[in-house]
Amino acid sequence: MSNSGEWEYKIVRTADGGLFSGDTSPMEDALNSLGGDGWELVDTIADSRGAGANSGQTALVFKRPKR
Repeated sequence: MSNSGEWEYKIVRTADGGLFSGDTSPMEDALNSLGGDGWELVDTIADSRGAGANSGQTALVFKRPKR
């Protein structure tokens, strides 16, 4: 394990339409897989820029102790 306070981070963007459009099974599978690898979801950031290429996306921020 690592020293206390040393973290690594991962940011995952959702598909257009956000987290809750359609079937949530793929997102649940992805979250369970990340959790199995030691990643903990610590924040979500919604794209609030309106129309555009990233409109409707949410960024999921994960952390885990550095390995």
